Amino acid sequence: GQQSKSQYALHSDVIHANDWQTGLVPTLVQQSREQGGPLRNAGTVMTVHNMAFQGRFPSWQMMNTGVHPRYFNWQQLEFWGHLNLLKAGISMADQVTTVSPTYAREICRPEYGYGLDPVLEHRGEDLVGILNGVDMTVWNPAIDPHLAAQYNVDNVEEGKRLCKS
Repeated sequence: GQQSKSQYALHSDVIHANDWQTGLVPTLVQQSREQGGPLRNAGTVMTVHNMAFQGRFPSWQMMNTGVHPRYFNWQQLEFWGHLNLLKAGISMADQVTTVSPTYAREICRPEYGYGLDPVLEHRGEDLVGILNGVDMTVWNPAIDPHLAAQYNVDNVEEGKRLCKS
């Protein structure tokens, strides 16, 4: 038999989209909010790794997205008459992040924004660069109080074994 969509409803606090391939996700969440759907309370984050890859499609592809046509406008999903999935994510997410603070500043300029620099600049403080990597002052197995056993390079095998048991 056919099962209802509500049986598969997601209940998330934050939904993190990455690059153009997931650019419609923040729009779908916004649509869910407006309809009182299961994602109405979820926040969205869009992370951009490379502005050159935008996921541009002919406007008629909009009918294949599941997104209401009202979002196809110059402020949200439309870009020079085309559907632009990266623009969708950038314009519709609650927060936008990039791979570094430097890249966040660079993509707001025409030479790095690939035409979307005004959209990014408009995000203001909602655009944040986060440097990749682990902060070892916070996430250090030698001093982490949340682990069953602390370990370092000298006792890594034993420490990991104790943490997994």
